[in-house]
Formats: sequence, structure tokens, C-alpha cells
Amino acid sequence: MDTATHALVGLICGELAPKDIKHRHLIGLGFGMLPDITNLILVHPYLGLLAGHTIPFAGGQDFIDFPQILDHWTYHVWLLSHSLLFWAIAFLPFWRRSPAAKLAAIAYASHLIADIPSHTGIYGLEPLYPIPYIFDGWFDAWLWGPGPIVLSIAITAFVYLFVRQLRKRYHWPSERILQRTT
Repeated sequence: MDTATHALVGLICGELAPKDIKHRHLIGLGFGMLPDITNLILVHPYLGLLAGHTIPFAGGQDFIDFPQILDHWTYHVWLLSHSLLFWAIAFLPFWRRSPAAKLAAIAYASHLIADIPSHTGIYGLEPLYPIPYIFDGWFDAWLWGPGPIVLSIAITAFVYLFVRQLRKRYHWPSERILQRTT
């Protein structure tokens, strides 16, 4: 799945969170796309150099043409950032600290869960990395062209707007108490 759609899913998580969480939209958006940051700053530039692009940034076809990326350390950093085991170690210790920490953990997990069905074959996700088990998803969203990516972003943006409208009507119990006192 593309990073923009992940960011929007994170934004939906932020919208659904209680309104007393400061910067809830930014937390949701940021942590929703955070696992792909390693891909954008490490994997794609390295693979773009390997492919000989003038602007060193890989496209979907480069992952097919240069499968040796699977053995490069940058790809293993990406696998780690997409690991549920990493998520459990990095986020669960902070779960009880604050509602913002819970939101960050949920937004990050939404990214991992959304990616599981969208990576297949040799690029299947390893949800328990570094334990070597590849989950073979059902489609390759990372090979989509611009049309399906734009459609994915548009549908997710529509869902966000729908959720935003719902949140104007429906409140968490803590928000209802705050409304009565003000």
C-alpha cells in the first residue's frame, strides 16, 4: 500500500481518538506512515542507484529487476519496521503511559495490518521479523501504477471525510461529560 494511503488511515485513527488527545490528527497521520519512512529514505534511493536512475529513486519494476535488494541491509531495516514483533517491543511498554501513546501504537499497527495482504511472493511481509516467516498476501499494491494509487488515496480520503462527519455527532463518553460541564 502506498505511503499516502497509510497516512490517511492513520489520520482516520486520529479522528476516531478522543478529542482530548493533543495533536491527535498529527499523531495518527505520522505514526500511520512511519513504517514506510525507512523505505523512502533507505530502500528506494539505494535501489534507484543500483538500477542506474538519474534521480536515485526506485520504481515498482526495479524491485522485480533487482531482487538482490532482499539481501541488502536497507531492506532488512524495512522488514524490521514492518514487524509486529518490533511493534510489540517498541510500543507496548508505553501503552499505559498516555492516550497519545495508545493512539501512536494503534496508528502504527494499522499500517502493519494493512500491509499484510498487500505484499506477495518474495516481497511478502515477514510479520514476526527477524523470525523468518513470510506471509504471502493477496495482491501487490507496491506494483500499482498511478491510477490505482490515486483511487486508493481518493477512497481513503472519502472514508476520512465520512468518519470526520460521524465524529461531529458521536462522542466518546469522556467527551460527553466535558460537553455537559461547559
